[in-house]
Amino acid sequence: MQRIWVSRVLLASGALLLWPAARASASAPSPTELIAKADHALRGQTTAALLEMHIHTQSYDRNYSMLLWGDERGGTSRALIKILGPARWRGHGTLKIGGRLSLYDPSTDRITVLSGSMLADNWMGSHFSNDDLVKETELARDYTARVLKDWTAEVAGKPAVFHRILLSPTPRAPVAWDHIVFELYEQGGSVIPSREEYYQRQQQPAPTRMLTFDSVKTMGDRVVPTRLTVHVADKPSEFTELVYKQLRFDADVPESKFSEQELRR
Repeated sequence: MQRIWVSRVLLASGALLLWPAARASASAPSPTELIAKADHALRGQTTAALLEMHIHTQSYDRNYSMLLWGDERGGTSRALIKILGPARWRGHGTLKIGGRLSLYDPSTDRITVLSGSMLADNWMGSHFSNDDLVKETELARDYTARVLKDWTAEVAGKPAVFHRILLSPTPRAPVAWDHIVFELYEQGGSVIPSREEYYQRQQQPAPTRMLTFDSVKTMGDRVVPTRLTVHVADKPSEFTELVYKQLRFDADVPESKFSEQELRR
Protein backbone atom coordinates (compact mmCIF):
# COMPACT_ATOMS: atom_id res chain seq x y z
CA MET A 1 0.00 0.00 0.00
CA GLN A 2 1.29 3.41 -0.95
CA ARG A 3 2.70 5.40 1.98
CA ILE A 4 0.55 8.45 2.60
CA TRP A 5 2.05 11.57 4.13
CA VAL A 6 -0.64 14.00 5.19
CA SER A 7 1.00 16.97 6.78
CA ARG A 8 -2.31 18.62 7.51
CA VAL A 9 -3.64 15.03 8.30
CA LEU A 10 -2.95 17.74 5.18
CA LEU A 11 0.44 24.57 -4.56
CA ALA A 12 0.42 25.54 -7.51
CA SER A 13 2.15 28.66 -8.90
CA GLY A 14 1.24 32.00 -7.37
CA ALA A 15 0.19 33.13 -10.83
CA LEU A 16 -2.97 31.06 -10.39
CA LEU A 17 -3.98 32.76 -7.17
CA LEU A 18 -6.36 35.70 -7.43
CA TRP A 19 -8.39 37.26 -4.64
CA PRO A 20 -12.11 37.31 -5.54
CA ALA A 21 -13.77 40.67 -5.15
CA ALA A 22 -16.25 39.07 -2.79
CA ARG A 23 -13.52 38.88 -0.13
CA ALA A 24 -13.03 42.63 -0.03
CA SER A 25 -15.26 43.04 3.00
CA ALA A 26 -13.23 43.89 6.09
CA SER A 27 -15.61 41.84 8.22
CA ALA A 28 -15.16 38.64 6.23
CA PRO A 29 -12.78 36.07 7.74
CA SER A 30 -9.47 35.65 5.97
CA PRO A 31 -8.67 32.39 4.13
CA THR A 32 -6.23 31.48 6.91
CA GLU A 33 -8.93 32.04 9.55
CA LEU A 34 -11.36 29.87 7.61
CA ILE A 35 -8.77 27.09 7.30
CA ALA A 36 -7.96 27.27 11.02
CA LYS A 37 -11.64 26.96 11.96
CA ALA A 38 -12.26 24.09 9.54
CA ASP A 39 -9.09 22.28 10.63
CA HIS A 40 -10.26 22.49 14.27
CA ALA A 41 -13.90 21.63 13.58
CA LEU A 42 -13.48 18.26 15.29
CA ARG A 43 -11.10 19.43 18.01
CA GLY A 44 -11.53 21.44 21.21
CA GLN A 45 -9.14 22.36 23.98
CA THR A 46 -9.87 18.79 25.02
CA THR A 47 -11.75 16.18 23.01
CA ALA A 48 -13.23 12.78 23.83
CA ALA A 49 -14.73 10.62 21.08
CA LEU A 50 -16.03 7.16 20.28
CA LEU A 51 -15.34 6.22 16.66
CA GLU A 52 -15.72 3.38 14.21
CA MET A 53 -13.37 2.76 11.29
CA HIS A 54 -14.08 0.65 8.21
CA ILE A 55 -11.24 -0.25 5.85
CA HIS A 56 -11.93 -1.65 2.39
CA THR A 57 -9.07 -2.91 0.21
CA GLN A 58 -8.74 -5.51 -2.52
CA SER A 59 -7.33 -7.91 0.08
CA TYR A 60 -9.53 -7.38 3.13
CA ASP A 61 -12.32 -5.54 4.91
CA ARG A 62 -11.74 -4.56 8.53
CA ASN A 63 -13.81 -2.80 11.14
CA TYR A 64 -12.53 -1.25 14.35
CA SER A 65 -14.11 0.61 17.25
CA MET A 66 -11.91 2.99 19.21
CA LEU A 67 -11.74 5.70 21.83
CA LEU A 68 -9.93 8.97 21.22
CA TRP A 69 -8.84 11.60 23.71
CA GLY A 70 -7.19 14.84 22.61
CA ASP A 71 -5.65 17.79 24.45
CA GLU A 72 -4.60 21.10 22.92
CA ARG A 73 -3.91 22.84 26.23
CA GLY A 74 -0.55 24.27 27.20
CA GLY A 75 0.82 24.64 23.69
CA THR A 76 1.62 20.92 23.31
CA SER A 77 -0.77 18.80 21.25
CA ARG A 78 -1.48 15.40 22.80
CA ALA A 79 -3.67 12.49 21.74
CA LEU A 80 -4.40 8.95 22.89
CA ILE A 81 -6.23 6.37 20.77
CA LYS A 82 -7.24 2.98 22.19
CA ILE A 83 -8.71 0.14 20.12
CA LEU A 84 -11.81 -1.44 21.67
CA GLY A 85 -12.41 -4.15 19.08
CA PRO A 86 -12.37 -6.55 17.38
CA ALA A 87 -10.86 -8.84 20.01
CA ARG A 88 -7.67 -9.45 18.02
CA TRP A 89 -6.79 -5.76 18.19
CA ARG A 90 -8.27 -4.84 21.57
CA GLY A 91 -5.84 -2.83 23.67
CA HIS A 92 -3.64 -1.60 20.82
CA GLY A 93 -2.94 2.09 21.29
CA THR A 94 -1.38 5.20 19.82
CA LEU A 95 0.00 8.04 21.96
CA LYS A 96 1.18 11.42 20.69
CA ILE A 97 2.88 14.04 22.85
CA GLY A 98 4.09 16.95 20.78
CA GLY A 99 6.22 15.48 18.00
CA ARG A 100 6.64 12.12 19.77
CA LEU A 101 4.46 9.26 18.58
CA SER A 102 4.29 5.85 20.30
CA LEU A 103 2.45 2.64 19.40
CA TYR A 104 1.53 -0.06 21.93
CA ASP A 105 1.10 -3.77 21.15
CA PRO A 106 -0.53 -5.59 24.10
CA SER A 107 0.46 -9.03 22.76
CA THR A 108 4.11 -8.21 23.47
CA ASP A 109 3.54 -5.43 26.04
CA ARG A 110 5.89 -3.37 23.86
CA ILE A 111 5.83 0.36 23.13
CA THR A 112 7.45 1.47 19.88
CA VAL A 113 8.44 5.13 19.50
CA LEU A 114 8.13 6.18 15.86
CA SER A 115 10.60 8.37 14.04
CA GLY A 116 9.34 11.39 12.13
CA SER A 117 9.48 9.57 8.79
CA MET A 118 7.16 6.87 10.14
CA LEU A 119 4.33 9.39 10.54
CA ALA A 120 3.66 8.68 6.86
CA ASP A 121 2.96 4.99 7.52
CA ASN A 122 -0.57 3.67 7.22
CA TRP A 123 -2.31 3.37 10.59
CA MET A 124 -3.80 -0.03 11.48
CA GLY A 125 -3.75 -1.05 7.80
CA SER A 126 -5.98 1.87 6.81
CA HIS A 127 -5.59 4.61 4.21
CA PHE A 128 -5.09 7.11 7.05
CA SER A 129 -1.55 7.81 8.14
CA ASN A 130 -0.34 8.11 11.71
CA ASP A 131 -0.18 11.85 11.12
CA ASP A 132 -3.85 11.99 10.07
CA LEU A 133 -5.09 10.63 13.37
CA VAL A 134 -2.80 12.55 15.70
CA LYS A 135 -2.65 15.84 13.78
CA GLU A 136 1.09 16.36 13.62
CA THR A 137 0.77 19.51 11.51
CA GLU A 138 -1.49 22.56 11.45
CA LEU A 139 -2.83 23.72 8.08
CA ALA A 140 -3.12 27.37 9.13
CA ARG A 141 0.43 27.35 10.49
CA ASP A 142 2.25 25.27 7.89
CA TYR A 143 0.52 26.56 4.73
CA THR A 144 -0.38 29.90 3.22
CA ALA A 145 -3.97 30.14 2.03
CA ARG A 146 -5.58 31.91 -0.91
CA VAL A 147 -9.12 31.64 -2.24
CA LEU A 148 -9.65 30.18 -5.71
CA LYS A 149 -13.44 30.37 -5.78
CA ASP A 150 -16.45 31.40 -3.68
CA TRP A 151 -20.03 30.36 -4.30
CA THR A 152 -23.35 29.87 -2.51
CA ALA A 153 -25.47 26.74 -2.34
CA GLU A 154 -28.01 25.11 -0.08
CA VAL A 155 -26.97 22.51 2.48
CA ALA A 156 -29.81 20.67 4.25
CA GLY A 157 -32.22 23.29 2.91
CA LYS A 158 -30.27 26.26 4.28
CA PRO A 159 -27.97 28.69 2.44
CA ALA A 160 -24.24 28.22 2.81
CA VAL A 161 -21.19 30.07 1.46
CA PHE A 162 -18.58 27.74 -0.01
CA HIS A 163 -14.87 28.48 -0.47
CA ARG A 164 -12.29 26.60 -2.52
CA ILE A 165 -8.89 27.46 -1.06
CA LEU A 166 -5.41 26.70 -2.33
CA LEU A 167 -2.83 25.87 0.35
CA SER A 168 0.88 26.41 -0.34
CA PRO A 169 3.45 25.07 2.15
CA THR A 170 5.57 27.63 3.95
CA PRO A 171 9.33 27.36 3.26
CA ARG A 172 10.20 25.44 6.43
CA ALA A 173 7.00 23.46 6.88
CA PRO A 174 7.55 19.72 7.49
CA VAL A 175 5.22 18.67 4.68
CA ALA A 176 5.50 16.51 1.59
CA TRP A 177 2.70 17.79 -0.68
CA ASP A 178 3.22 20.32 -3.45
CA HIS A 179 -0.20 21.78 -2.70
CA ILE A 180 -3.59 21.06 -1.11
CA VAL A 181 -6.98 22.25 -2.32
CA PHE A 182 -9.41 22.62 0.58
CA GLU A 183 -13.15 23.09 0.21
CA LEU A 184 -15.24 24.29 3.17
CA TYR A 185 -18.42 26.20 3.81
CA GLU A 186 -19.81 28.73 6.26
CA GLN A 187 -23.33 28.23 7.57
CA GLY A 188 -25.04 29.63 10.65
CA GLY A 189 -21.79 30.66 12.31
CA SER A 190 -20.10 27.29 11.69
CA VAL A 191 -17.17 26.62 9.37
CA ILE A 192 -17.40 23.05 8.10
CA PRO A 193 -14.81 21.21 5.97
CA SER A 194 -16.18 19.28 2.98
CA ARG A 195 -13.18 18.13 0.91
CA GLU A 196 -9.38 18.08 0.91
CA GLU A 197 -7.41 17.23 -2.23
CA TYR A 198 -3.69 16.46 -2.02
CA TYR A 199 -1.34 16.97 -4.97
CA GLN A 200 2.29 15.91 -5.38
CA ARG A 201 3.03 18.15 -8.42
CA GLN A 202 1.91 21.57 -9.60
CA GLN A 203 0.50 20.50 -12.95
CA GLN A 204 -1.06 17.27 -11.70
CA PRO A 205 -4.58 17.00 -13.23
CA ALA A 206 -6.12 14.93 -10.42
CA PRO A 207 -5.29 14.60 -6.71
CA THR A 208 -3.12 11.79 -5.40
CA ARG A 209 -5.34 11.57 -2.37
CA MET A 210 -8.76 12.91 -1.40
CA LEU A 211 -10.41 13.25 2.00
CA THR A 212 -14.15 13.99 2.15
CA PHE A 213 -16.29 15.09 5.11
CA ASP A 214 -20.04 14.50 5.30
CA SER A 215 -22.93 13.31 7.49
CA VAL A 216 -23.06 16.69 9.23
CA LYS A 217 -24.72 16.58 12.65
CA THR A 218 -24.78 18.41 15.96
CA MET A 219 -22.36 16.77 18.39
CA GLY A 220 -20.81 18.24 21.49
CA ASP A 221 -22.69 21.54 20.99
CA ARG A 222 -21.16 21.96 17.53
CA VAL A 223 -22.31 21.31 13.99
CA VAL A 224 -19.64 18.98 12.60
CA PRO A 225 -19.05 16.40 9.88
CA THR A 226 -19.24 12.98 11.51
CA ARG A 227 -17.92 10.87 8.64
CA LEU A 228 -14.47 11.17 7.03
CA THR A 229 -13.59 9.08 3.98
CA VAL A 230 -10.18 8.85 2.33
CA HIS A 231 -9.44 7.59 -1.21
CA VAL A 232 -6.10 7.27 -3.00
CA ALA A 233 -5.78 7.67 -6.76
CA ASP A 234 -3.73 4.56 -7.47
CA LYS A 235 -6.34 2.32 -5.78
CA PRO A 236 -9.67 3.93 -6.68
CA SER A 237 -11.83 1.04 -5.45
CA GLU A 238 -10.35 1.19 -1.95
CA PHE A 239 -11.26 3.50 0.92
CA THR A 240 -11.16 4.02 4.66
CA GLU A 241 -14.16 5.49 6.46
CA LEU A 242 -13.97 7.01 9.94
CA VAL A 243 -17.29 7.67 11.70
CA TYR A 244 -17.76 9.64 14.93
CA LYS A 245 -20.42 7.92 17.07
CA GLN A 246 -20.03 10.16 20.12
CA LEU A 247 -18.06 13.39 20.53
CA ARG A 248 -17.47 15.77 23.43
CA PHE A 249 -15.50 18.99 23.39
CA ASP A 250 -13.75 20.58 26.37
CA ALA A 251 -14.39 17.48 28.45
CA ASP A 252 -12.67 16.89 31.79
CA VAL A 253 -9.68 14.96 30.44
CA PRO A 254 -6.83 14.79 33.00
CA GLU A 255 -3.27 15.39 31.85
CA SER A 256 -2.36 11.97 33.24
CA LYS A 257 -4.43 10.42 30.43
CA PHE A 258 -1.54 11.09 28.03
CA SER A 259 1.07 8.77 29.48
CA GLU A 260 2.66 5.41 28.75
CA GLN A 261 0.83 4.02 31.76
CA GLU A 262 -2.51 4.91 30.14
CA LEU A 263 -1.27 3.64 26.78
CA ARG A 264 -0.72 0.22 28.35
CA ARG A 265 -3.98 0.22 30.35
